Amino acid sequence: MLHLLLAAALAVQEPQQPPPPPPQDTTEGALRVYLDCGSCDLDFLRTEITFVNWMRDRHDAQVYLLVSTQSTGAGGTEYTLTLIGQQQFEGRGDTLRYVSRPAEPDDAVRRGLAHVMALGLARYVAQTPLAEEVEVRRRPSAGGPGGPPGPRAGQHDPWNYWVFRASLTANLYGEASYRSTSLYNTLSANRITDRWKLTFSVSANSNNARSQVTDTSWYVQKTHSSYFNGLVVRSLGRHWSAGLKTSASSSSSYNRDWNAAAGPAIEYDVWPYSESTRRLLRINYSLNLEHDRYDTLTVYQRWSENLVSHSLEVALTSVQRWGTLNLSFNGTQYLHDLRLWDYGVFGGFNLNLVRGLSFSGFLSYQRIHDQLYLPAAEATPYQILTRQVQLATSYYYSTFFGLSYTFGSIYNNIVNPRFGGSGGSTMTISM
Repeated sequence: MLHLLLAAALAVQEPQQPPPPPPQDTTEGALRVYLDCGSCDLDFLRTEITFVNWMRDRHDAQVYLLVSTQSTGAGGTEYTLTLIGQQQFEGRGDTLRYVSRPAEPDDAVRRGLAHVMALGLARYVAQTPLAEEVEVRRRPSAGGPGGPPGPRAGQHDPWNYWVFRASLTANLYGEASYRSTSLYNTLSANRITDRWKLTFSVSANSNNARSQVTDTSWYVQKTHSSYFNGLVVRSLGRHWSAGLKTSASSSSSYNRDWNAAAGPAIEYDVWPYSESTRRLLRINYSLNLEHDRYDTLTVYQRWSENLVSHSLEVALTSVQRWGTLNLSFNGTQYLHDLRLWDYGVFGGFNLNLVRGLSFSGFLSYQRIHDQLYLPAAEATPYQILTRQVQLATSYYYSTFFGLSYTFGSIYNNIVNPRFGGSGGSTMTISM
């Protein structure tokens, strides 16, 4: 009887609807786009901008979208979006910019970037079969439809472009035979306009560690440092600028009870500064007046001294379709003894060699012949093992290289948030 009742109940239930078909990996006829952006939330962009096909390899794309960034004076980020046409769009190109506010939430930044990105792609989408399915509408402003412009429009700035920041960081770690405490705090004040750049910062750091050597004895390691840096720069046109550098520091690791320095500098950029997000080649020369007071007697039998040095820095940055390249050279020489010098080179790159194959890495190398601060007394074994003090050296280097090859499906549209990730979708460009 029970079996009959269950069968009757099931018979009168409405038939279940079939499950919806799974989402398609591609949108037929949609614009094919390759995004080159190391700081973008790709999962979010793929779920927000669904009227294009995101390509895994740049060679398959009709539009190469290159996003480069640089910090703004207020502490935000300027995103430069360069759209480069390929295949049937070869020869076309657009450049758009989006500027985030300082301390703006990550979600607001990625939504603002997605909005500008969608606007840039709309021109190319309009010439694809998917154009009829994409809606472009105006987003209401802060005052409602037809109201006054939103808060990003130019307004009176009661702070006159000054931006202040303060931070305090504490790190505590411990186990049965080891304890460590680190404190780090900073304070900065910046004012950056088209003509002037003023940056000032103060920071202090202290580290205390206790390691158990025997059942009854502990080794205590203490280091501290503090720094002040100031920079005042005046723009002299599209290629030239001049400034004044100042600094002060104290460091137990470098045997410096007190160091103060100041001096003028001049810089020339081969390309206009306005192109710095894509390419920059600057040459900077500075003169430095320095006073040092040491914690202990140095290897040159000095407790304090006044020094004069000059420095040269050449830096190249290039962000292109073939990849990113950063090269720099820096050198310093003391004028009272030209045999005291140091110079270094740095190279960082991420190169797109052929379809699916990329090569990345960096190399930093410094030649050192000016360690005037080295203490005359020999370091203890504990100081050497824990790197509590800087030891004599004629060089240092750091390097990394990596090779990556990717093959398979040319599409890169799907976002699957299971076991981590994010998702969402829309088919509307909002303005």
